[in-house]
Amino acid sequence: MALIERHPAKRFGFRVRVWVKTTQLRQQDVAWLREEFGFGQVHASRECWEWLVKDQTAVGWLLGAIAPYARAKARQIELAQEILHHRIISIEDLQQVAEMADALAALNVRSRGRRQNTAAMIQGFVSRND
Repeated sequence: MALIERHPAKRFGFRVRVWVKTTQLRQQDVAWLREEFGFGQVHASRECWEWLVKDQTAVGWLLGAIAPYARAKARQIELAQEILHHRIISIEDLQQVAEMADALAALNVRSRGRRQNTAAMIQGFVSRND
């Protein structure tokens, strides 16, 4: 998933973060990922367990490692990698990344219909004069 977060220290007031999340019913089905890779967090979520990777360097490495083997999530991985590598120099760059984040959310089944439009959120907060 890609998140656009308000961040006052950033030039345009937002930062873009890509997270990788694996969800399983049993804790041991995700705990081994943390042990094997040495990064990410394992925690309970509702009725399941999640391995969540937030560190952007780790996310980039992980996506690169699994991309050649991905089939069902290949487009999500491609978009996430584009977001990670896209430099934000202008407001237009930030808007473009937000639109990619929206496209990524639309591909994730659980995000459909409940994810806010991040591209519109940025337009509402960023002045054209910045």
